[in-house]
Amino acid sequence: MVAARHLAAGATLAVVAGSLAGCGGSSKPSPSPSPSPSPSPSPTPAPTPAPAPGPAACTPELARGHCTQCYQDAGKYSCLACSDPYALDKDAKDDDTWCTYDCSKYTPGDKVPYPSDSPTQNNGAVWPGMCIDESVSHFFTIGDWGGLCDWGKGNTCPTDQPSPMCNGQYEGNADAGKPCPMPNRGGGKGPFISSIEGRVQSLVSNKMIDINNDLKKEGKEPRYIINVGDNFYPGGVDSHCGNKDMSASSYQFANMWKAMYPSPLIDIPWFSVLGNHDYGGVCFLKGWDQQIYYTWASSGKWVMPGQYYRTSVQYKNFKVDYFFVDGNIFDAKQGVDPKHDICAKATNPGSKCETTNWPPDAGQGPASCGVAGPASQDGCYQWFSDLWSANYKWLIDVVPKSDADWQIVVNHYPPQYNIGSAGSSYMDWSKWLEPHGVDLYIAGHTHEQKVYYGDCGPSLNMGKTAWVITGGGGGVTSEMLPTESGDDDAYGFMDMEISLNTIKITAYSHGGVDGKTIVRNSTTTVPVAKVSDEELASLGFYTSTSKTFQRRNPQSSTGAAEVVV
Repeated sequence: MVAARHLAAGATLAVVAGSLAGCGGSSKPSPSPSPSPSPSPSPTPAPTPAPAPGPAACTPELARGHCTQCYQDAGKYSCLACSDPYALDKDAKDDDTWCTYDCSKYTPGDKVPYPSDSPTQNNGAVWPGMCIDESVSHFFTIGDWGGLCDWGKGNTCPTDQPSPMCNGQYEGNADAGKPCPMPNRGGGKGPFISSIEGRVQSLVSNKMIDINNDLKKEGKEPRYIINVGDNFYPGGVDSHCGNKDMSASSYQFANMWKAMYPSPLIDIPWFSVLGNHDYGGVCFLKGWDQQIYYTWASSGKWVMPGQYYRTSVQYKNFKVDYFFVDGNIFDAKQGVDPKHDICAKATNPGSKCETTNWPPDAGQGPASCGVAGPASQDGCYQWFSDLWSANYKWLIDVVPKSDADWQIVVNHYPPQYNIGSAGSSYMDWSKWLEPHGVDLYIAGHTHEQKVYYGDCGPSLNMGKTAWVITGGGGGVTSEMLPTESGDDDAYGFMDMEISLNTIKITAYSHGGVDGKTIVRNSTTTVPVAKVSDEELASLGFYTSTSKTFQRRNPQSSTGAAEVVV
């Protein structure tokens, strides 16, 4: 039903929010406005007669809650019928739950097959959905989290003592058997706050467990985690791309993921994307495909069936569609900084991507990922261009078709990083997100914790679409110096409380040396209404001819479009 996806035309959904904040890190309450002078009294108008009881158009609030028929009596509205697949609950305790979904009837969808032909074969797949019998629910977000214990082939952690590399880098503040962040600040020379950064991945993980346990006491523990990439530093899974599947025996999955995020965090799905470091950071030759294979070795807890994919989560009275994309073309194009160039000639293979450390399987060239590609360094830029072009076509097709109550896009790169080629696959997120009704964009890449909502300045304004950077997971040193008190936005994670009408974003810091619970930002967002096809056409996204719409890139100089019926 249209009302489940969009608000009624011209209507504003009334939401009372405890805190509305955005634009960066910590949020502070806005000052109260000065009182206005009292106006002169006006004659009291005659009261408007109350409408007679009977059937009435549903209010925008009830329409969003899937009511299709309503009844009004003395200004009080009730729901009489619901759109499929929701059923009327005549004993509803509030207006949000007149229409509810029975999770016992939920069909998650077909399983996605193991990618036996190529790790790219499931690109664009629909991962089986899940049903959560809650009207208010939580999930966590994290990114840029998987640390290291040494450079090169020695990237393993001693079990009974701190890593010599970590302990030396962070002045004896590393934990036994655990990784530390890749030293990236100051070209790897610092400065560092060693008392925090020697063990910051653990600090963030411990705080996630603390908040999980607090929520569990209220019956509201998180049901899944959104993971925005750069999962293993310094250069992804330590294997050569194109090699046979060895993910089940991966040291990094066992020690940088499972051991660092123990139960209950490891017991829920981690919906994941690839970041530039997962390809190798300065090369494309590391085991990015192993992260895809591990989806079938993790009993469904690590979810990455392809480089881009989608899934849905059905709740008691609303539905969320997630769209996971691969934006790594941003660091795989001509002219990019050589320190970030995934396709650089000098490092494919070369320093940090040595085939002596991670050799290809027999019969595969040293600068090739085999059947999946890239097949060579010379073809690397084109491979990533083709990857994004396919991802782009998929995204502009599936998002407008979503009938969910919330649409959420997940990408390693923040939305101020426009990507693609003009005239064919160029994505200016600031122009695309709001008109298409995308409610939230979750990203990492920059190593910090930020929340943006509204006009936050040049390149940061995504209109009514809220967006977050949750790149402070602790796998790499942060953009800013942390503090021992934990009152900073350098490292942490986010908790999202989602319901029919709001997403409440809470950004938690790492907690400092004392492990305190510190809320750095609390922002409440409301749904974004997708504009009509006619309005999208007027904005240049589509051209309208009769009942056929053609998708058009608004940046296109040629006007090329593809027909969509």
